[in-house]
Amino acid sequence: MTPPLEPQDDNPTAGFDFSKILEANPQQLAVRFAFGAGVSVVASIVSTTAGPFWGGTFLAFPAILAAGLTLTEHDEGNEAALHIQRGALLGSLGMVAFALVAAFGFERLPLAVTLVAAIGAWSTTAVGVYLAVASWRRRHRGQCDHRLSASA
Repeated sequence: MTPPLEPQDDNPTAGFDFSKILEANPQQLAVRFAFGAGVSVVASIVSTTAGPFWGGTFLAFPAILAAGLTLTEHDEGNEAALHIQRGALLGSLGMVAFALVAAFGFERLPLAVTLVAAIGAWSTTAVGVYLAVASWRRRHRGQCDHRLSASA
């Protein structure tokens, strides 16, 4: 079992490594593009047949997540894919905050105000929940490692 990805083990709490762009595999980019396009086509078909509510629900699906998780697991292992999945889950909580603010604001406030408020809600929620989980994991790391080694 590989150790979990933790911020203190040379894994940043948050960040972006521009050098990774040069390592992009064109075949993997094509797979991600195909998955994204496929989800968009399905959402369009659902929207046309069942209405915009259901089509919008399908558009909320992170289109390249399935491809990204599969490729990451294949190239880097289960733990790296699990780390990405956790981030996607936390990001989806931010999208729920965006949707709630947008649903409330679009009929009551000007468009620009609603969009700024919804983007603020998304970023605050996603980053806040991520930092809270990272902090909790740091505080409880010894307890979690002990439970993992006891169950192995």
